[in-house]
Amino acid sequence: MEDDLNPSSSIEAAIKSSELISLSKEYGEIALDGMLDEGVLRDLPLIGSVVGVVSFGDSIAKMLFAKKVYKFLFQLQSVPEYKRRIELQNINGSEKYQSNVGTTVLEILDKTNSDFKPEILGKMFVSVLQGQATYLEFLRAAHVLNVTFYFDLLELKEHCEGNVVKNLAIKDTIFHSGLTSTDFAGGFREFMDDDNANNIDSQTTLSKLGELVVKIGMA
Repeated sequence: MEDDLNPSSSIEAAIKSSELISLSKEYGEIALDGMLDEGVLRDLPLIGSVVGVVSFGDSIAKMLFAKKVYKFLFQLQSVPEYKRRIELQNINGSEKYQSNVGTTVLEILDKTNSDFKPEILGKMFVSVLQGQATYLEFLRAAHVLNVTFYFDLLELKEHCEGNVVKNLAIKDTIFHSGLTSTDFAGGFREFMDDDNANNIDSQTTLSKLGELVVKIGMA
């Protein structure tokens, strides 16, 4: 893997690296949880190459970010190296996006506020690498994921039967997130008071964005 002191280039190199398949979830979790010095990062060179070039205020911040990077990268193991390289080249070669993949992924991971979300982000990014979702859809889904309370997402997932959301009192954060779509018979919820809204027939389903977050990211 190329040696580069730029964090953006380092994480892109990690995403494309043939060494990605060597990541061990059990060892990585144990090592990162006990990380007190640079020695542990040297034992995890793929992660250390990314985290080692980022400035942190303390060792706890470094440990937390290292865990985010590790959990994100671990999900990409299933994608062949050549697919990872081609897709990154295609995205970075597009004039549609202002930032390259490495910069964007670092920004998204930095904003992630749950121990579970980096894994979800990784699975969603796999769908991009596999051609199942567009990079723009991933960016939208990542934004929604990072501003939505994780346990609201978990509750949404638990109430899904296929793509239909049943028996869930949709919270405002979910209703306005774009993760679901509700068809109302006889009116629109925003123009009704709560009593009338409860008396109309409706069906709530996962939107395409919701499918990416819940069905793929939280699978």
